[in-house]
Amino acid sequence: MYQEQLNHLESLRKKAKNGVLIIIAVIVGGILIGLFSMHFLLIPVAIIAGIIVYFVAYKNTYEEYVRFFKNEFIAGLIRGLIPDAVYEPNSGFDRQMISGTGLMIMGNIYHSEDYIRGSYDGVPFERADVLIQDESTDSDGNTSTTTYFRGRWMVFESNKNTSADLQIIGKGFGYARRKKGIFTRKAERRHVLKTEDEAFNKKFDVLCQDDSEAFYLLTPGVMQSLMTLVQRLDGKVMVGFVDNRVHVAVNSGKDSLEPALFRAFSEKDLNEVQNEIQAITTFVKGLKLDRKIYQ
Repeated sequence: MYQEQLNHLESLRKKAKNGVLIIIAVIVGGILIGLFSMHFLLIPVAIIAGIIVYFVAYKNTYEEYVRFFKNEFIAGLIRGLIPDAVYEPNSGFDRQMISGTGLMIMGNIYHSEDYIRGSYDGVPFERADVLIQDESTDSDGNTSTTTYFRGRWMVFESNKNTSADLQIIGKGFGYARRKKGIFTRKAERRHVLKTEDEAFNKKFDVLCQDDSEAFYLLTPGVMQSLMTLVQRLDGKVMVGFVDNRVHVAVNSGKDSLEPALFRAFSEKDLNEVQNEIQAITTFVKGLKLDRKIYQ
């Protein structure tokens, strides 16, 4: 079954790739002819022709390739590792959900997709790819875009009813909203907390509102688990305990679960997809070393 899907996926990829190559050839050929013949009107005509060819002949082919890759191939891999998982490629986290955690600086561009929900080892979870950017224009009219976050956002439900506001920021994780300045309302203000574990302090900045509750959650077992887990993840990590949910943001700088067009799906690609899914199971297993979080 797996090999049949892989063969069909490769067949769809080749059709989509050939279509894109034809479009590129039409556009580039038209531009070159226009430049060498001095008929510059051929350049916009070539571009328009390429766009028309794409929408008429190849758009559906490419969309079929992406749809099969996600809805059939990736969905099957996910269910193989987490049987009750539901995968919705075109859905994601609502912007307000991420903003409401108070963990991230939010720009003016937001997108989320590749949503997965389910439970693993009794722990309900959600995950999605998230992109947060800010676009600005200077006085000269030049536009620039700054990426605040690009990667996966995972949310794990706790069985504990706590009002914790604990933020653990890995070194190098940028654009976290720390809420510790004088311009933050006192009721929401966090402060820096130093643990007794110097190795942990070197890897993370910890901010909280209530020291007692923070130490209750941030036990030696949890700290050791976090230090081990971040070494396995492909990006800078921030963990937030907000109310009774554990948010894990991994800023990897890339979109996951996306198909390649100009090369066949390889063993390396398979490993990356499996690692992406196993990031969920790994975090559940790691944090469950200290049962206090989930009991």
